[in-house]
Amino acid sequence: MSVGKLHKLRYRLRQLDGLSKLGLGLLAACLLVALAYAWPHARALQQLKLDVAAMHRAMPQHQGQWIDRSPQASLNAFYQFLPRESEATTLLNQVLDIAEQHGLVPEKVDYTLSRQSSAAFSKYQLSLPLQGQYLDIRRFIADVMNTLPSAALNDISLKREDMLSDHVEARLKLTLYLRKDGQ
Repeated sequence: MSVGKLHKLRYRLRQLDGLSKLGLGLLAACLLVALAYAWPHARALQQLKLDVAAMHRAMPQHQGQWIDRSPQASLNAFYQFLPRESEATTLLNQVLDIAEQHGLVPEKVDYTLSRQSSAAFSKYQLSLPLQGQYLDIRRFIADVMNTLPSAALNDISLKREDMLSDHVEARLKLTLYLRKDGQ
């Protein structure tokens, strides 16, 4: 930039009123924040592009391999996704730990394991009576569903004694689907 243009720019800046100077300052600050935010993400994007290129290079190694897409193969893959029956107590402990994290401690837990001879999975059915705030119970359910993908919420009943109270009595029925041991 030539000296003449620099003097002209300074002159124009001095001619601006206070709000215009404030606007230019905020614009400059926004640009700096945008650059500070974009710079690390640009590096992460570059790394992702390198990872994709590496995957493309590795693809020819996997081409020509036969992939079984039959319904039975899909069903077997689903069964492999399920936790084993022997892990049932660990899963129950996880459910109780999540309840405790939300300040919900069930007085008692009823559970039954039901096996069907024709299926390769079994069902671990839990009945949880809970007392607490409605939002805590909802968060508990969401955390259980996110933490244990093999869990299903079968039934929920809510009871509130006083309309003005935040305190709710809930009865949840959950099912944990488990792969039979030895399968």
